[in-house]
Amino acid sequence: MSISHNMFIRGVNAIYAQAKGIQPAQVKPFTFFCISFLGMLHHHHHIEETLLFPFFETKLGAHTMDANVEQHHAFMDGLTDLETYLTAVQAGTAEYSGESVVTKLDGFADVLIEHLRDEIPTLEASRMRAAFSKKDLQDLEAALGKRIMKEVSLVTTLPMGLICHDKSTADYFPPLPKPILWVVQYGLFRLHSDAWAFGPCDVNGKVKPGLGNDAPVPSA
Repeated sequence: MSISHNMFIRGVNAIYAQAKGIQPAQVKPFTFFCISFLGMLHHHHHIEETLLFPFFETKLGAHTMDANVEQHHAFMDGLTDLETYLTAVQAGTAEYSGESVVTKLDGFADVLIEHLRDEIPTLEASRMRAAFSKKDLQDLEAALGKRIMKEVSLVTTLPMGLICHDKSTADYFPPLPKPILWVVQYGLFRLHSDAWAFGPCDVNGKVKPGLGNDAPVPSA
């Protein structure tokens, strides 16, 4: 889970680092990058609330994950507000303003980052191993993999996963079948390469300098 959370921290840093310097010709690809990033965040928390948390509560007890869900709600309005604004910019019904992006991001980023750090101890691996059998966790992993492949976009979500992950911290991630990873990395990635240029990492998972992520992201 910390891998995913650190991806989100890198993405937030990249938006902060670039929002105010976007030139007119970059507005469309940059807002596409931001919208795709926020969509990945939405999906992550949707998966947690509809699959992971209900599973964990079968052994850890009802309402064990309530605090995590409450934290989701605490930043969701701000996230949706930014997403709505960026979508309007993409549609040409709102003018792009880097100041507006930063202001709207400021409205929820601290709460989001706090959540990303607070949630990790509640999902700590030793706690899960103590409560669930190896088969339980393998079954969950299989169910999670199926949900991800069914629900995420090969054109947006998976490329986002590549450009927000520092391969030097976990070279096995993302845990995709090699043929799918190859298609995304060397084929579908190119469809929106102008947008992915704003990612905190390149397509090979190498952190780009100057986007707020030059030092390793601490474990969330």
